[in-house]
Amino acid sequence: MKILKLTVFLILLAGIFSSCTKENGERGIQENFVSKWNLIEFCYYDWDQGEPKLLDYSQYDIIYDFKINNVLTVSGKMDNVDDYRGHTKGNYFYKYLRIPTSDGSSYPLLEIGENTHGLGFGAVYWDFYEGTAMHLSIENGGLVLARVKTK
Repeated sequence: MKILKLTVFLILLAGIFSSCTKENGERGIQENFVSKWNLIEFCYYDWDQGEPKLLDYSQYDIIYDFKINNVLTVSGKMDNVDDYRGHTKGNYFYKYLRIPTSDGSSYPLLEIGENTHGLGFGAVYWDFYEGTAMHLSIENGGLVLARVKTK
């Protein structure tokens, strides 16, 4: 299971550096993340131990609610988490950015408040969830969020 999660993490991380087609444009990407997302884990590489690590946040019901008006609302039980690496509770302004590269392509970024994050999407197949996942790179690792399924 650890290898599967690491594989998913690496695939999502690779998505950060992929380009967005002009047909999708900014609106297409925005439609991908305008939704409620459950923060599942923080992935990082432990240089001291020489291996990737995962901090599991799935039981804390931490929700990232990206709204169409460029407002992100973060809520949940993160006060009870010992080593929480995500955003604190509250509302944030967010903005989608595309940064051009030297080869003429671009890669997606998401500015949340005063922080800028790499952005990637992928499919995940965990025991408890199958569907779309979002990866937000943050300092020294990345947050993995699963789209909240609507009833």
